[in-house]
Amino acid sequence: MKKSLATLSLATLMSLGAVEFVIDKAHSSVDFKTKHLLVSNVSGSFESFSGKIDLDVASKTLKAFEGEIVIGSVNTKNDGRDNHLKSQDFFDALAYPKGYFKMQRQEGDKLYGTLTLRGISKPVVFDVSVSDMVKNPKSKKDVVALEIEGDIKRKDFGIGSSVPDAVVSDKIKISINLELNK
Repeated sequence: MKKSLATLSLATLMSLGAVEFVIDKAHSSVDFKTKHLLVSNVSGSFESFSGKIDLDVASKTLKAFEGEIVIGSVNTKNDGRDNHLKSQDFFDALAYPKGYFKMQRQEGDKLYGTLTLRGISKPVVFDVSVSDMVKNPKSKKDVVALEIEGDIKRKDFGIGSSVPDAVVSDKIKISINLELNK
């Protein structure tokens, strides 16, 4: 009983200061960028995404972060390319309709977690930045910005495995910008 009470007390103390935030989708994005033919940048975004975020504002530290993207919402402003990205050649959106990120920990400006795409889960490390909290003058809500950036290798997730790097770079730059309301 003493052990259970001590464990509960420790868990309570560790959770103090962490607040669940809600993503303001009108002011948020999940974007990616890669090289095409080794020279030009091609960028896109996932228009449909969601997440659960617990943040300690005082220390600017994420306590919990889980995110989800809908693969079929990929948008590169080119219908032909978008359909190809949704196909079995790349994301295979019919077989794998969603992608997931689950945080394991934050150490300073590094966010460690597991990214799952095409049913393949891999450990990843992203750069993370949390802004100061401000008050939205219109909504009167407390607002914080969360920026997450890093690179992944598409072939690690079976994305476009048969597409040569000279056509589409293996390195994909991920940029997640979230405006969060308390």
